[in-house]
Amino acid sequence: MNKLLQLNRKLLLFLLFAISIIFIFTIILNNTKSPFEDIIVNQDKANFDIINPSFTINNNKEKISIRAERGNFISKDIILLENKVVFHSPQFKLSSNRVIFNQKKQTAKSSVASKFTSKGTTILSEGFEVTENGDIILFNGKSILILDK
Repeated sequence: MNKLLQLNRKLLLFLLFAISIIFIFTIILNNTKSPFEDIIVNQDKANFDIINPSFTINNNKEKISIRAERGNFISKDIILLENKVVFHSPQFKLSSNRVIFNQKKQTAKSSVASKFTSKGTTILSEGFEVTENGDIILFNGKSILILDK
């Protein structure tokens, strides 16, 4: 009978030791960061060249300020502005989420949903094009004109 009790005790100690090693291993894995997580976080932060870019278009009538959350240089003069891009002047406000801005020619173009607001007028369109230093704004694609009273 002693041999049977000794065998069960050895088996019980082995199972207890194995369970405690698995428990310690899972605690260590849950508390350490994977190196891949750091790479992904760093890549998300480095996906753009400019944080909060701000530009101005000077035309004959007024100054139009341009702001965005981030921007990427496509070439020396062309910048892709992304996330809450806003063209603002005393006369109007034009917003979109993705705009290509040419600093040298003072033009801009977007092919995503855009909203133009001015006194008594709202235009929703699938894109726009700002030409001739902001004197002309062309709306692209399906557009909705809303006139307020």
